[in-house]
Amino acid sequence: MNVDLPATVECLAELEGHDDRAWHVAWNPTKPILASCSADKTVRLYHYRQETEASSSAIAFNPVNTIQTGHTKTVRAVAWSPSGQTLATASFDTNIGIWEQEPAEDEEDEDDNAGYRVTTGEWECMSLLEGHETECKSVAYSSSGSLLASCSRDKTVWVWEVHPDADFECMGVMMEHSQDVKQVAWHPTEEILASASYDDTIKLYIDDPSEDWFCFATLTGHESTVWSLAFSPNGRYLASSSDDLTIRIWERVEQHKWECVKIIDGIHARSIYSISWGVGSKELEDSDHLGWLASTGGDGKINVFEIKAPTTGSDSASVRAPPSHRLIAQVQAAHDVHDINCVSWCSRPGYENLLATAGDDGSVKVWRVARIKQ
Repeated sequence: MNVDLPATVECLAELEGHDDRAWHVAWNPTKPILASCSADKTVRLYHYRQETEASSSAIAFNPVNTIQTGHTKTVRAVAWSPSGQTLATASFDTNIGIWEQEPAEDEEDEDDNAGYRVTTGEWECMSLLEGHETECKSVAYSSSGSLLASCSRDKTVWVWEVHPDADFECMGVMMEHSQDVKQVAWHPTEEILASASYDDTIKLYIDDPSEDWFCFATLTGHESTVWSLAFSPNGRYLASSSDDLTIRIWERVEQHKWECVKIIDGIHARSIYSISWGVGSKELEDSDHLGWLASTGGDGKINVFEIKAPTTGSDSASVRAPPSHRLIAQVQAAHDVHDINCVSWCSRPGYENLLATAGDDGSVKVWRVARIKQ
C-alpha cells in the first residue's frame, strides 16, 4: 500500500472454496449476495452483513450456496438480473445457464440489519441458451432486465430478449468482430451494448426498430486486445482496458458518436484484465464527481482512481476537455503472485466502497476503500 495516497484498501475477507482458478465475481444488485464462478465449473454464493456485536465497520461474509452448474467446462462469467432473482452463467462449453432459486422456508437466517432472509433452497437451471459455436466469455443483463447479451470466442455477440417463465428469444447475432470477443457491457440507462475484442477494437450496438440490432460505431486506438469495459455511472463515458497496458476513456459527444478523450497509462506492468466503474464515496458526490474506477490484471495490482468531470466551460470548438483522474488507493500483489481476473464494485446503497476480486489462486477477496481522515 502506498502511504502517500489519500485512501486505503483494506482486505475484509478472503473467500475460499473454489478448487480452481476464480474467473469472475458479481454483486447482487438488490440483495446482500456476492456470486463467483470458476474453472471448477461451480458458482459460489456468499452472504454479507454488517456486524452488530463488533465495531460498526465490521462486515461478515459467509458461504450460503454452491451451484453445481452442470456445465462441462469452465464457468467464465456470471451476471445478475436487475431484480436480483435470476443469475446467468457463461461457460466455455458454449452454453449460457439461467438460474433461479427455489424457496426453502424451513431453512433461513434473518439479516437483522437489512431485513433480508438467506435461504438455502436449491438453484435450478430454468433455461439453457445454445447457439455460440465456441467458448462463451461474457454475459450481461440490460438495465431494464428485458435483454441479455453474450459473446464468444466464435467472434459473435448475441442479444436475447427475456420473456416470462425463463423463455429467451434471440433478437440478433452480430458478427462485426474479426477475432475472439472478450466482454459485453450495457449502458446503465439505455439499450446500448458495447463489446471488447481480441481484434483491438470496441463495437457499439443499438436496435433498429425496423430491422435488427446493428453496430453503429467502432472505437479504435488500443494497440492490443481489449479485455474489459465499464460505463461511467452517469452513462456519459465508457472506459476500456487493454493488453497494451492502458485504460482509455471514451466520451459520448453526439447521440451516436463516441471519442477517446483520455488515456491512462503507466499504471500496470502487465495486461489490464478487468476494470469496474462505481459511484465511489458519498463524501465526494459533488457536481464534478464521476465515481471511482478500479483496475487490475496480470501484475496482481489493484488501482483505484477518482474520476472527475472537466471544468465547466473548458471545452472549445477544437479541443474537448477530458475528465481528470487521480490515483487514490493501490494494493500490490493483492492475490500474492497470482493474476487477478476480475474486479467489481458493489452497487448496493451503503456498500458502494466495497470491491471484490477473483484470482488465479482460486480465491475471491473483498476489499474496502476508505479515504484517510486528515
